Amino acid sequence: MKVVSRLEDLPHGCPKPVATIGNFDGVHLGHQVLVRDLVARAKAAGGTPTIVTFNPHPLQVLAPDNAPRQIQTLDQKLAVLESLGIKLAVVIPFDLVLARTSAREFAVGMLWERLRLEEIYVGPNFAFGHRREGSFNLLREIGSEKGFFVGRIHQVQFRGSRVSSTAVRQALLSGQVALARRLLDRSFAIEGRIVHGTATGSALRIPTANLSSENGLIPRAGVYVTLMTVDGKRHKAVTNIGVRPTISPAGSPAPTTVETHILDFSEDIYGKTATLEFLLRLREERRFPGLEALAAQIRRDIARARRYFSCVESIAPALVS
Repeated sequence: MKVVSRLEDLPHGCPKPVATIGNFDGVHLGHQVLVRDLVARAKAAGGTPTIVTFNPHPLQVLAPDNAPRQIQTLDQKLAVLESLGIKLAVVIPFDLVLARTSAREFAVGMLWERLRLEEIYVGPNFAFGHRREGSFNLLREIGSEKGFFVGRIHQVQFRGSRVSSTAVRQALLSGQVALARRLLDRSFAIEGRIVHGTATGSALRIPTANLSSENGLIPRAGVYVTLMTVDGKRHKAVTNIGVRPTISPAGSPAPTTVETHILDFSEDIYGKTATLEFLLRLREERRFPGLEALAAQIRRDIARARRYFSCVESIAPALVS
């Protein structure tokens, strides 16, 4: 997949862009339906399946205090889009100048004159341009004027509700990682680097890998069944997200940590990059009367995780393989 941040940098020989446009945070089931349909249409037309997106999210520029935490990093988003068949990604830097661009100016000046659209498909709630003044009908009108086709992809529902980035975000913030997996059609994952912690886990003979992640969104505090990928290998694990109330001094603020115990693993992975996938929430994080009680609970968490993996391997092995 070719990635460009300016339309002026579009590669030569990019035939008939068949495009979609949006933020695509999470690339959830609804996005996937749109993108797969787009890829199929591009193939039928002999065109290039293309996505136009923005970085950062517009609200991070226009109303940073109200901006949603992003489900994925830009690299994660682009990787999923590439796996769906997108061949060209135009990542437009979003700033105040772009925010003041009228809908017609954006559609004509950027999408038509620079990208030279063949076709464009958008979701049911698509809006664009200054103050979101542009609508599907306006884009279709401009397409009729300039000679490109504008199509609309209908919404996807799950359990009677529209699949959306907001729904995914709410599921993660409430700890419902299994629900998030259904909305995303894959396990929610964060990425980062393994860093040194306080070594409390090693002292308890339950060593943990501390993940420093750049993801803007992590699930609600608690204990989870997870998978950690390091050096291309996927390992079964248990992860605690939270402030470690049993260990942290009472009354003092403590940073949120992401600590993972990898089952049956003893390699040194400090400094390496890792991906952490969330499969199931086991319990809330809570304070224990001492380290011995904490260690006993962690051993119970590990036993539950092993039972979960054993069950999943018998009915859905692809989930954990």
